[in-house]
Amino acid sequence: MNELTEYYTSLIEHVKASSDVEGRLVEFEFLSYILDLLSDAGEFDDYVIVEDGRDGAGRWLIDGYSFDTSNFSLSLFVTLISSSEEASTLTKREIESAIKKLSKFVKNTLTEHLPSVFEPSSNCYQAARLVLDNWSDISRIRFVVVSNRPTSDRMRDVILDDIDDRPCTVHLWDLKRIFKLESSRNEREEMIIDFRDNPLPCLVAHDDTEGEQSILAVMPGTRLVSLYGEWGARLLEQNVRSFLQHRGKVNKGIRTTILNDPSHFFAYNNGLTTTAQGVVIEQTSHGPMIVELRNLQIVNGGQTTASIYSAYVKDKADLSRISLQMKLTVLSSEASTELVPRISRYANSQNKVSDADLFSNHPFHVRLEEFSRRIWVPVRTGQNAQTHWFYERARGQYLDSQAYLTQSKKKQFQQLHPRSQLLTKTDVAKIMNSWDCLPHEVSKGAQKNFAKFAELIDAQWEKDDLVFNELYFRKLICRASIFRALEKVIMKEDWYTGYRANLVTYAIARLSYEVSENSLDWNLDVMWRAQVIPEAIMMTLRKLSYAVHELLLSEHRPVGNPSEYAKRQMFWDTVKNLECDILEVSTLLISKADVMEQAVTSKKVQKIDDGIDAQERVLKTPKKIWDQVELHLLDDDAATPALIGILQVAKNPAKLPSEKQSTVLVKLLSRYSERLSLEHIIKN
Repeated sequence: MNELTEYYTSLIEHVKASSDVEGRLVEFEFLSYILDLLSDAGEFDDYVIVEDGRDGAGRWLIDGYSFDTSNFSLSLFVTLISSSEEASTLTKREIESAIKKLSKFVKNTLTEHLPSVFEPSSNCYQAARLVLDNWSDISRIRFVVVSNRPTSDRMRDVILDDIDDRPCTVHLWDLKRIFKLESSRNEREEMIIDFRDNPLPCLVAHDDTEGEQSILAVMPGTRLVSLYGEWGARLLEQNVRSFLQHRGKVNKGIRTTILNDPSHFFAYNNGLTTTAQGVVIEQTSHGPMIVELRNLQIVNGGQTTASIYSAYVKDKADLSRISLQMKLTVLSSEASTELVPRISRYANSQNKVSDADLFSNHPFHVRLEEFSRRIWVPVRTGQNAQTHWFYERARGQYLDSQAYLTQSKKKQFQQLHPRSQLLTKTDVAKIMNSWDCLPHEVSKGAQKNFAKFAELIDAQWEKDDLVFNELYFRKLICRASIFRALEKVIMKEDWYTGYRANLVTYAIARLSYEVSENSLDWNLDVMWRAQVIPEAIMMTLRKLSYAVHELLLSEHRPVGNPSEYAKRQMFWDTVKNLECDILEVSTLLISKADVMEQAVTSKKVQKIDDGIDAQERVLKTPKKIWDQVELHLLDDDAATPALIGILQVAKNPAKLPSEKQSTVLVKLLSRYSERLSLEHIIKN
């Protein structure tokens, strides 16, 4: 059995099992799983699944949609799934048939009287309403076909006609592409930008033997708009920053210059600071030309890019006289991890970039990962032994951990680490922000919510990282268990018609808000040891979910589309006023004073653990590193006798530094980590 066949079997078994539990059609359970994966990978931010979007006569369909307000692209989803024992090849004819029906949905939306085609109370009506209401802003349409079947390597691209002057493209996620993404160690699928039809003139300012290059170029505004229209926020992922819709002074100034003084745009604007992991340059009679870029990233100039794009789409701005200087640094994949965060931090002068913007390398993840591998979860109903919740700090860790195991060892691994207990970074952000009363942030989608979560965690880490201890991890798992249980339960309610993600986050936030307002908190010891989730919690959350559902889908809501309404602070303010009786869950609550006492104890334990970890790290650090640290201290005129004395202990293999000394030494490593990393990269 090859890897792809094994993956197909594992994926369909997981989806079927989840479908049975949740009472949901396999097609939509599969689509939800894949769209979560693609959302995590930055393909789009939030999405809505439409479970009633198939015409009985087979003329049109829509299984889901996503509207990206940063580059005004509309994504429409359709799933083509097989439940057979072996995956059959997906044909071009099947793909074209599905896309034709998606196109028909859009055309009906634009040309027909909506209530005569779509039931007004249905989710497909809401989808049609969103398309119609935003049609003037929509710049392009992406038809996304998701399938657990592989396509032939020889299949040609599907070419589509425009719809009302909106370019349409097909994005196919078949079994092979999904497997490659999920099993890859990369957070994102590789991005190849082809300039061969219109090469970009450049000047190579620096080119070393290790492959690092510094390149200068001038980027035409029209070319930048084309890139952003195709790739969207994926170009900006290294400096997670939301476009401010021209509310900030910088964006207003950019827009004004584009519209009123385009000839001076180049002079006024600082341009783009970019990185890439590969470049192809051809020498021509007109000089060197960039013909291909791999994994281009805009690390400074994200707001400029989005502002130019918005002016082009919304104001129909003429960009023929708009161009920007572009500084491009080409780095290897390994060097990118070390240097891109620094380039981003140093290059951004207009708007401060915090450590939260560079959160993918934050030590919070490392600690959470360590807890997830070490801490056993008590035996739950339906399980025969204790298990772990697997925290996937980096893309592909879960599958990679099983890649070279025998069948028996792989089965054992999956029993100890069930796929249902897999947590990604965006999962954690969604769960914790829901319980911490930020449902409007969660409703904005995986990436925006993660950016908010990163900001909050980074601030707390700087203030006191000891709060992220074993108690925090147990709280996370208890919250995750309830969150996922509610996701399943809500699907079976008679009143349920969609918008599960919004209902779950708001119901949990409302309950959590009420508990906090009464100066209470959850008794984690009881909830951690419980073999089942207390029925009192689920009953209360089901009632709240229904109440949120009634508000969200009310005909009198001030915002037309429910998913858009859920992103607003005003909806959360309304939900706060819903009746919430916590009497039924009172036996699971304790005073905040008791919780504080538990927190103090947990912080003390974490401090001891940190000391032991620091000792271990010091012992594993080579003497040559400590020599370099000492030189940096001397260069900075910061070499006090006490620090030099502690460094001598670290250099002596016969001496064991104390926990206190080790903590100081680890801080020195952190202080000089950037210089030490640079030295390592240069030498290697």
